[in-house]
Amino acid sequence: MSSSVQAVLRGVLERHLIWVLLALLILIGLTVPGFMSTRNLINVLWAASPLGCVVLGLFFVLLTGSLDLSLESTFALAPTIAIMIVLNWLPGMIWPGFTILIVLLSGLGAGMINGFISVRLGVNAFLVTLATLLVFRGIVIFLIPEGVYYLPIEMTFWGESRILGFLPIAVLIWFVLYVLAFLLINYHRLGKNIFAIGNNPEAAFIAGVDVDRTRIACFCIAGLLAALGGLLEVGRLQSAVADLGQGDILMAFAGAILGGTGLAGGIGSVGGIFAAVLVISIIENLMNLFGVEPSVRQIVFGMILLVAIYLTSLQGRLRVRAA
Repeated sequence: MSSSVQAVLRGVLERHLIWVLLALLILIGLTVPGFMSTRNLINVLWAASPLGCVVLGLFFVLLTGSLDLSLESTFALAPTIAIMIVLNWLPGMIWPGFTILIVLLSGLGAGMINGFISVRLGVNAFLVTLATLLVFRGIVIFLIPEGVYYLPIEMTFWGESRILGFLPIAVLIWFVLYVLAFLLINYHRLGKNIFAIGNNPEAAFIAGVDVDRTRIACFCIAGLLAALGGLLEVGRLQSAVADLGQGDILMAFAGAILGGTGLAGGIGSVGGIFAAVLVISIIENLMNLFGVEPSVRQIVFGMILLVAIYLTSLQGRLRVRAA
């Protein structure tokens, strides 16, 4: 094999492998009846939108070399608090349309708690977010043990409604968030600071970066995005249940890692995690079309996580060789 072909293959494996996997899945989907129908493709994007928000939030935290296990509980907690305030605690006093504002503030608060304890108090982020994962989920179970159904349209609007009668607003929100994240990561000072911290926090500090503030900001962004994802999911399901998003943190890590985000920090791209979320959503959709049993799906997603970890290791070795 010529050196030029080897260089191209190495470049694909280092930077574009996730897009190759996405293309292969689409080719497989072409052989499945109904996969390429407009209705099915929109459903794929619609189902991917809430998870895409969580993965994007986790992406920001991972870039700094930290992690947040509590995002799946924030995903459920923020909409639950909003629903309780509007419907139970202050009924008739708050317009249900303010739900999105309450949700975002709740997610921001959850992220701030994680960031303050792990960064300012110097507690390991794994232990902190493991604890808040349990605390936040416990609050949700306490508040809505049997779930809440028949929500007002103002609460479900962002996840339920469609533009022009076919494109869910949730999908549009997902796309806009990733465009904004791409611009922030690649062209804003905050993005450069995040990568600097992920690669070498000591050097970033010497260069004048406020390391603690930037890390806390990333936790806040993650909490806010997870909360928004929860609101989209509540709208899509038109209900809020105690196990909303339970187990999704594993899929979020799979999406981030599969998209090329390094667990050690400083490595990752918005385009990569966008493609990874699509890969996960398409796999789930294909399993639905094939009628795969729920018990088998967990095995499949576990294998996806293993593959993602291996691919990340492979890409890391290729980068070292290239260097």
